[in-house]
Amino acid sequence: MNKKLHVFISHCAEDRLFASALYQELKREDWLEPWLDMENLEPGQDWAFEILKAIHYANVALVCFSKNALPLTGFFKRETSQILDLTRDRLEEEYGILLLRLDETPIPAEFAKYPSVEASGGNAAVVEALRRKRGN
Repeated sequence: MNKKLHVFISHCAEDRLFASALYQELKREDWLEPWLDMENLEPGQDWAFEILKAIHYANVALVCFSKNALPLTGFFKRETSQILDLTRDRLEEEYGILLLRLDETPIPAEFAKYPSVEASGGNAAVVEALRRKRGN
């Protein structure tokens, strides 16, 4: 399979440093194409529209959960709602959600059915979970 796996990284503002480091790690994998707001948005762009477009274009939404992210509020809530809505419209093979737990904070009920990876397992665990999502 030569096609890159497009990964949308969803995170709350307080976890932006973690998300940026994760983005840099995923970018090193030649079969992954990660998308992160602070890396991919350009000045003057309609950021809300570009984020929505990136969510729709992705094959996988990697949603970072931590004590900072809950309760779901603000733009993170809007983003995760859009991700959940998209999964209702597509087959699991077309679009997936992978949860990344940054700490021991419980996952919200609406995300409980999706697979998760513990950040304590390091970025290699994230890459392996994405490899399984890709199917090889």
